[in-house]
Amino acid sequence: MAAEAYPVVLALTEAGPTVLRAFALSRIAQLPQLADQRGDVAARLDGWAVDGDGTPEQWLYCLGMVGADVRDRLTHPDPAVRLRAALIHQDEPHGRALILGALAGPLPTGISRSELIEVAVRRTADFDEITEAACAIAVDDNGTGFGDTWGILLGYAFPEPYVEGRQLTPAQRAFLRALAANDRLWRPRDGSCSLVFRNVGLPYDQRECRRLADSI
Repeated sequence: MAAEAYPVVLALTEAGPTVLRAFALSRIAQLPQLADQRGDVAARLDGWAVDGDGTPEQWLYCLGMVGADVRDRLTHPDPAVRLRAALIHQDEPHGRALILGALAGPLPTGISRSELIEVAVRRTADFDEITEAACAIAVDDNGTGFGDTWGILLGYAFPEPYVEGRQLTPAQRAFLRALAANDRLWRPRDGSCSLVFRNVGLPYDQRECRRLADSI
């Protein structure tokens, strides 16, 4: 049924190109049976973006959905456009560098930190590559990040659950110390935060985690 809606959504978008309609069209064009339409959709999106509503980053997101090559935007003056292009071309060295460089800093509208973290975890060899950025995130985050920011990073820092007596790596110590320094992450009745720690073998106890981070 979704594929049958393609010509209708295409006609609506042509009549009044809005980001919302473009998103719907791009989503439909992701269907396998519409693979041969994606090049045409990408060309139309580029044209519609000139006078359409929304932001350049939103239109670029739609282009990424249909597999458009937007590597030329990796050097765009708009940071939101650069980072969206980097997320689309995360396998490119320049794209990867942009993502890692922006991991802990202020983000432009349209880009979420969870997107960058998800890519960083997949595109780095180990936690050591992003320890500094991860620590900066940990000290400035809050309890809601258990599922998509600091919680994801904690799982990456401890690929194997901690066992009492095992020596922590310098990167693990640094990250655990950063988490322990952030009072907003320690809420005794927060089962979600507690579960993230327990999943990696750590106690959900601020003082105990600080002790582990500082132990020799």
